[in-house]
Amino acid sequence: MLVLFLVLAACAQSQAEPPTTSTTATVPVTTTPPPLVTTTTEDDPCPDAFCVVYHIRPEAKWSDDTPVTAGDFVYTHEVMVDLRNGAAVGTGYDLITGSEVIDHKTVLFAFSRVYGPWQTLFEVVLPRHVLAGDDSGIPMERALTTTSGPFVLHDVVEGDRIILRRNPRYWATNDPLSNSPLGDVGEIHFVYPESVRNMLRDLEDGEIDLINPRPLDWIVDEVGDIEEVTHQLGPGPFWDHIDFNHDDPLLSQKWVREAISLAIDREALLDGTVRTVDPEAPALDSTVWMVDSVNYQSNFEDRYNPEVAEQILLDHFCERGDDDIYSCQGRRMSFVWATTLGDEFRETHFELARATLEAIGVELVGDFMTPSDLFSSEVFFGGPDVWQIINFSWKAAADPHLANSTYFCDGAAPNGFGALNVNRYCNEDVDSLVRSTDGIADSGQRVRAYIDADTAYLNDLALIPLYQKPAFLAWNTALIGPELNVSHSTDLWNVAAWSGKEIIVIALGSEPESLNPLILHESDTALVLAAMFSGAFGVDPNLDFKPVLIESAETLVSGS
Repeated sequence: MLVLFLVLAACAQSQAEPPTTSTTATVPVTTTPPPLVTTTTEDDPCPDAFCVVYHIRPEAKWSDDTPVTAGDFVYTHEVMVDLRNGAAVGTGYDLITGSEVIDHKTVLFAFSRVYGPWQTLFEVVLPRHVLAGDDSGIPMERALTTTSGPFVLHDVVEGDRIILRRNPRYWATNDPLSNSPLGDVGEIHFVYPESVRNMLRDLEDGEIDLINPRPLDWIVDEVGDIEEVTHQLGPGPFWDHIDFNHDDPLLSQKWVREAISLAIDREALLDGTVRTVDPEAPALDSTVWMVDSVNYQSNFEDRYNPEVAEQILLDHFCERGDDDIYSCQGRRMSFVWATTLGDEFRETHFELARATLEAIGVELVGDFMTPSDLFSSEVFFGGPDVWQIINFSWKAAADPHLANSTYFCDGAAPNGFGALNVNRYCNEDVDSLVRSTDGIADSGQRVRAYIDADTAYLNDLALIPLYQKPAFLAWNTALIGPELNVSHSTDLWNVAAWSGKEIIVIALGSEPESLNPLILHESDTALVLAAMFSGAFGVDPNLDFKPVLIESAETLVSGS
């Protein structure tokens, strides 16, 4: 079904790494003023505990010249609830108790309670006048050529390419997210190279204008040697970390985690892995926002000091055995380190950590598994009898709310903790702070709560954050405007402003079973649709929410 793919592609914000893939301080000032929060009285218009009022841009319209209206927002909410088939719990849409069309361009949604991450809703708004009331199915061409974005579907050439053309009725005078003047790109052709080698050859020959492959070191090196091509490396959405199993009798004690943390040279880990691709790659010192976020704050103190680490063991009456490994509290200091098989970076993490820990009398035993085995419920959520230390990635988003359960002491995970609480960490204060964020309407207060929770979490050494895996974008220098954006807005976030070429050719990821743009890999689908469909808000490269289809929004909190 068309709507299913449109909504799920644009709104997918999975937090876990795909199985197939190998703080109290000053809140940073954002570039977008926080939406107004108003406490209502009995005479005020919010009919429930919390309301959001969207003021749609007067000029916003669909590519068939029909205005984008309040009815489109109402219809999109109905579709989201229907598609999730009762599984909308926790999405925000399930909290909406009703809507009111105030006028053609103003709509109010009432919620049963305050919903802090409300800006993540309506990432895509659907055309009610095209899709509503036709359960027999809408022809793909009709649906995808009625868009609110700068491009519309022109043609699908089976086995060759997907062609988008500039929307002649595009309503914006500047690109909404970058505020740059509209560009002169008239067509976008999405193609599938037969191989990475062919893609690089076509980039060099000028047959492909833009690529965003996995940034392997040899790809980055080869692209760097191509004339008339520029590129950008930056932190991506996947972030690696080292987790302790807090149900382990030794690792449940902070002094043990502290000794291990002090003995792991995090800078050496970065130098031996991510910085071989991106020499400027920074360490990650937060678990709630990534380094490119306007809300990022460093909350992890990296204190590599093996001498102090070993002294901690001695201070706790640990004794070295004949094999040079300490025993503490009657147990040999040997820990199983579980991670994915065949990932060069993860192998390097283990080897470097093993060497430095062995020097202070702590043994690591590697357990390398296929991703499908590591991420199985039995292993991933296993107790200390399965693993004591684990190394993998989470996927971040512009708003951290989908990962809240990582910090919960109880929930739906097989181990009885929060749904994403793999390491079985429990701190009631952290749990309470993170749970409170969904109920905070004021964006500044909400950021503060997350920062406070992250500070406590990292001060307690619940895990060791490492880095974000790099993202990579390369393009023909004749093309002006591309810039990395690892949010759901994708690298085409500002494509309306691109200029320098009439037709641009973009390489998608891999050969699909079909070139139907609705049956592509999720990331490719999102890329194609990003040029065509808009939402209430988009996300810029600083992971900051910016209004797109709306002029503004305001939240109303019931006085009762």
